[in-house]
Amino acid sequence: MASSIGLRFSSQRAPLLLRPVAVRHYSQPRKDHFAINEYGLLSNGLLVPWRHWPSIFSRAGLEAAKVQTVGKLKSIVALVMLKYHLAGWKAGAFASQAEVFCDTVNETFAEGDYRTLSSLCYPSMAASLRNDIKRRKTKLDWRKVRSVSPPKVVLMTCGRLSSVMTVGEVIVRIDQEQSVVPAETRNRPLPKPVRVTEYVVFHRVISDPASPWRIFCKLGVPKWDHAYQK
Repeated sequence: MASSIGLRFSSQRAPLLLRPVAVRHYSQPRKDHFAINEYGLLSNGLLVPWRHWPSIFSRAGLEAAKVQTVGKLKSIVALVMLKYHLAGWKAGAFASQAEVFCDTVNETFAEGDYRTLSSLCYPSMAASLRNDIKRRKTKLDWRKVRSVSPPKVVLMTCGRLSSVMTVGEVIVRIDQEQSVVPAETRNRPLPKPVRVTEYVVFHRVISDPASPWRIFCKLGVPKWDHAYQK
């Protein structure tokens, strides 16, 4: 299900199985037992494409350039740290496995399997999904119709919590067409699929081989993303 370079799992505004949630997470190893704690979002947000920056000749434009430059440098450093701690780690392979991971989370959420969800997501997100499952009171049939565009790693960040503990954060953009119906109507014609664009945040204590990748939270689709206007 999960490997040293990847994982398994799945923000938009239409009917969506997994809504963006604001959570804080942190993972801490303990010899043979791995305890899940909550830490927080390591990055300061997504990097805005330069074509959406204010004029570089304005104060806002200069500030944007500074923020983006620092963000890109941090992402480069994070890539080096990920490759150092996780042999063979590659952004492309991670993104592909991340999409499969998200699909698994969507299917599990649709089936109402909280126990499995709690092993794939950090506690706050898993608790939020459990509340959604309780409110809906029915099983769903979730299907991925197609990928609108290939999954892509858009930002990497690492943070050292101590001299022996480093947390890795990877944000993956996933863009799909999905269909969701009540399980009892699964044999009827499927409704028109809905486009779902998500920015999924993964965390792992990369300095601990026993630590798995899990979904930390999901970010809202930024206004500059072309999918926002769908």
